Amino acid sequence: MNALFLPTLLAGLLVGSASLAQTAPAAASGPAAAELPALPVTDTPAPASKVPEPQVLHVVTEDDNVRIEELRVRGLTQRITVHPKIPGMPAYDIVPPQGGKLPQDDKSAGQRVWLKLDF
Repeated sequence: MNALFLPTLLAGLLVGSASLAQTAPAAASGPAAAELPALPVTDTPAPASKVPEPQVLHVVTEDDNVRIEELRVRGLTQRITVHPKIPGMPAYDIVPPQGGKLPQDDKSAGQRVWLKLDF
């Protein structure tokens, strides 16, 4: 009896799965597919980024002879500009130390860079 039952069962499963595969796409493309509800439109803003904005600090130090502007981003000095108040003396930058380098290995730190082009 088992020898006759097993092939009949397998044939029935194959026929049943074939008929489901043929009817499934037809049902999705019929009039029921056009009646799907539309998603609601919301005016909520996008979620805020998990990365905070960097802290930018612009420090200006001034005395009778010179004005020094320093730009710090996330606590690291990015730019130092010196504006002498002596007539005819041009402004210049001082190269800040690079992050990740030891002071004795960073030979360009503290050097003056003259600003040739000013926009």
